[in-house]
Amino acid sequence: MREIENEPRNNFRRSWDGYNNVGICTAAIASVLNHRQTLALPKVLLVMPLMMHGPTVSFMGNGHTRRREAAAFATSHPEFIANFNDRFESSLVVSVNAIQLLIHLGHAELKDHLVLTTPMNIDKSFGTRALRIDKASEKVAALLDSPVNELYLNFRIQL
Repeated sequence: MREIENEPRNNFRRSWDGYNNVGICTAAIASVLNHRQTLALPKVLLVMPLMMHGPTVSFMGNGHTRRREAAAFATSHPEFIANFNDRFESSLVVSVNAIQLLIHLGHAELKDHLVLTTPMNIDKSFGTRALRIDKASEKVAALLDSPVNELYLNFRIQL
């Protein structure tokens, strides 16, 4: 969200820019679940901060990029996690809404983990950004194989 100035001076209203919305987040989580089938909620909350960062999506979607664990990813590409905590905090509400939408649409169930029930086919009707995210999702899913405490530590998330 961004603030837009209105009259009188110093009176702000909130405006939604819509770029990182519940739809793109739902597609991102579904894409990762298509590769993992089940994902712990703390890991699900890491999907959007990874996928809302264009350079990370480009890197993960590159066919020449190898799968990496979180520690290797964080040390070899610190520029991808420099503001990760801010991205994490700003995406929490959208991520929770996306989880609810996936459940409501019948693509997932919430048990002790988020469990894929029906795969979501991400095609061109979702848009080019969703296609890029889907292409990166296999490597993001592999990145999330690391233990939760290592992921949160390596991505510098402040709890």
